[in-house]
Amino acid sequence: HGPAAIVAVGVHGSVARGDDGEESDLDLAVVTAGPEVEVPDRSLRLRGVVVDLGAIAADAYLEEAGQIGPAWPLAADQYVNHLAVHDPGGFFHKLKHVHQAAVEEAGPEVFAAAAGLDLVQLLSWDGKARAAELAGDLPTTQVAVKESAVLAALVIGLQTRTAYRNLTHALHATAVTTAAGPAFPEAYRRLLDPTVEPAVQVLALGRARDALLALADREGIPYQAADLDAFL
Repeated sequence: HGPAAIVAVGVHGSVARGDDGEESDLDLAVVTAGPEVEVPDRSLRLRGVVVDLGAIAADAYLEEAGQIGPAWPLAADQYVNHLAVHDPGGFFHKLKHVHQAAVEEAGPEVFAAAAGLDLVQLLSWDGKARAAELAGDLPTTQVAVKESAVLAALVIGLQTRTAYRNLTHALHATAVTTAAGPAFPEAYRRLLDPTVEPAVQVLALGRARDALLALADREGIPYQAADLDAFL
């Protein structure tokens, strides 16, 4: 592609943070000068290591880093922690600065709006979990419970402005937080427990859901409309 086409190449994830192990993936970001520079994404195992390579235009990456969206608790780490392989113009420093500025400048309503979107999705998955469990559909029940667990972690992360290192960190941190009330951690750990019956997991999900709804009502997280006019 030539030196003008590739703005930067960097490693993010566990390797960039320095907490990688023998089984860790290698996450690579290729930053291009523009969308016209075609670098295909790749996700393959190479010499026993899973390598995930993603390409993105520099302007798009900066715009993405400047947004606080529903996935922010899990996305933030890649904007802050990079190990540069090729970065002659200091792009990754700029990326980190743009993201940190966005976080500092965003008001509570921005994080609340993103949390509300996640909470609505959680309510949808909660309904799927209950319907599937009543129908004896174990695979769908398990998927719905797991999706709900991730969404709950995102809601908590946005409300507390917690950026997680990865999904494992998100689940573990959420399982001990009392941000949604003292009863939330036990219910959350219960829904994550693979050794309990699906019906018990669904009941635990309901308790965690109720705690999150109470949190949303207290903190003004928007997740429902009072009437049709408010919805529109």
